[in-house]
Amino acid sequence: MFVAELPEYIISVMARDRPGIIAGIGKAIYELGGNIEELSQTVVRGYFTIIVCATFPSPQPPLELVVKAIEETGAPGELHVMACIRHPSEPMSATPESYDRFILTVYGTDQPGIIYRMASYLASRGINITDLYGRASGGGFTMVLELSVPPELDPRELKQDLEELGRSIGLSAHFQHENLFKATHDLRSLSTPTL
Repeated sequence: MFVAELPEYIISVMARDRPGIIAGIGKAIYELGGNIEELSQTVVRGYFTIIVCATFPSPQPPLELVVKAIEETGAPGELHVMACIRHPSEPMSATPESYDRFILTVYGTDQPGIIYRMASYLASRGINITDLYGRASGGGFTMVLELSVPPELDPRELKQDLEELGRSIGLSAHFQHENLFKATHDLRSLSTPTL
């Protein structure tokens, strides 16, 4: 028997960070009969942000009800909640599966325009940023990007171009395949003594 895929509720929440926000979100979704399928959460400068993918059995609750239920787990006006529905017919990713994953690491002296310049070059080559971490601290800046790269692009050429772009703005840029990045990280973990 064919079972139709459920629409996915994509929910984002932002608030001043405090303990218990995730518990509240989880409770609201659970009490509406929902299941959390995927989530990503971080805290930036004391502000909590999360994006959640949840499904609900039929009949699915209206978006407004889901948003209200989550908002009510915090103090009035505390949680800023947005939601939309991703239908099963929509693609899971903005880039095809044939694209390869690479990691770009950039570090050096902090200055305005680093993200703009790097992201503009990547967009001009049709490269999608699928994950990004960046932080300025003590006058320095570090950024790690997970990239989805079209198969027709030459990784050696991209490596040279990105390293040159980095040098042109006084930064070091390292571009490597995700598998090489993971293998290097795994080797470092094995050689680091545990406490």
